[in-house]
Amino acid sequence: MRLFLIACFFVLAIIALILWRLADHDLADRNTISLTFTTSGKTVSGTVWLPNETPAAVVALVHGDGPQDRTSGGGYAPMINTLLDRQIAVASWDKPGIGQSDGNWLHQSMADRADEVRAGLHLLQQQFDGVPIGAMGFSQAGWVLPKLTPDDADFLVLVGAAVSWRDQGEYYTRRRLEAAGHSSITIDTAIAQQNLENEYIFGPNAVAANSRADMSADRWQFIRTNRNADARAALAELDLPVLAIWGAEDLNVHPTANASIYQQILVRRSPRTQIVIWPEATHALLKSPQYNWQLTEDWSFRAKARFIVEGRFAFAPDALNTIADWIIGSGTNR
Repeated sequence: MRLFLIACFFVLAIIALILWRLADHDLADRNTISLTFTTSGKTVSGTVWLPNETPAAVVALVHGDGPQDRTSGGGYAPMINTLLDRQIAVASWDKPGIGQSDGNWLHQSMADRADEVRAGLHLLQQQFDGVPIGAMGFSQAGWVLPKLTPDDADFLVLVGAAVSWRDQGEYYTRRRLEAAGHSSITIDTAIAQQNLENEYIFGPNAVAANSRADMSADRWQFIRTNRNADARAALAELDLPVLAIWGAEDLNVHPTANASIYQQILVRRSPRTQIVIWPEATHALLKSPQYNWQLTEDWSFRAKARFIVEGRFAFAPDALNTIADWIIGSGTNR
C-alpha cells in the first residue's frame, strides 16, 4: 500500500507539473481589452492583455515575416504570460488580411508597416495615459521600428533584427547550405547564382512572369517592394532608447555583424540603449541546443512537444526577464 501511495503521489506531481507548464500557453483567463484602429484605410484588430496590477509599461508586439495573427498561432503565449507576470501589458494585432484584420500584409512596404505600428501605438497612448509605451519587434521588424520617433514610443526592443534585406538573405542561404553539408566554394557559387536570379526575378526590369512557379504574385510584389530595405539611415536618425538583442546561434540573421552595425550607429545615443548577443539562443531567443531551426515548420515532433511542456522555459535562460527588466527600467513617463 505504501509503494502504491508513493507511486500515486509521483504521478499526481508529474500531472500537476505538466498542467502548470501548459498554463503558459493559455491566455484565456487574462484580462483583456480590444484594440481596433485604422491604417491605410483598413481596419486592424488586436488585443491588449492586462497584468493583474496597474501596468508598469505597455509593449506592442510587432511581427516578423509571414501571415501571423495576434498570438503568432499561439507561439507568443509563453512570452506574453511572462511579460504580464512582470506587470507589463502586452498589445498585439492580426496582420492585415489575417484573423480579424482587413487588407493584405503582402501589399505593405516597410514604411506602411511603420505607419501601422505608429497608429497602434498612438491608440495605446490614449488608453494608457502616463504609462511608458513601446514596441517589441522580431526579425523583419528591424526595418520597421527604427522609423519610429519619440512622438510614437518611449522605447524599442528589437529581437533578431536584420539591417540589410539582401545581406540577411545571403546569410540565411549560407547557413542553410552549411547545414546541408556543402563546401564553402559550393556555397559561394550558389549565393552568386542566387543573386543573379534574384535580380532577374525582382530587379528593376522584372515582371511578374519572371517569378518562380511556387511564388504567388502578391509575394513576388512584396519582395520586389522591400528587397532594398536597409535600416542604417533610420537607425542614424533614431532618438529612442533601444534594446537590440540577438541569439548567438541565430541561423536567420547574422548576430555579430548586425550587432556591430547597431553598436557603431547607436553607441553615442541614449545611455539606456543596450546591444546584446545572448549565448546559446536562437533567432527567437529560444534555447539553441533544443530549438535551432530556421523555420518553425521544420521543427521535429520532439521539439514541438518539448515547447508545449516547457512554455516560457523554452527560452534561453533569463532572456525574457532581461527584456522585462529593461522595459520597466527604460520607459519614460509621458
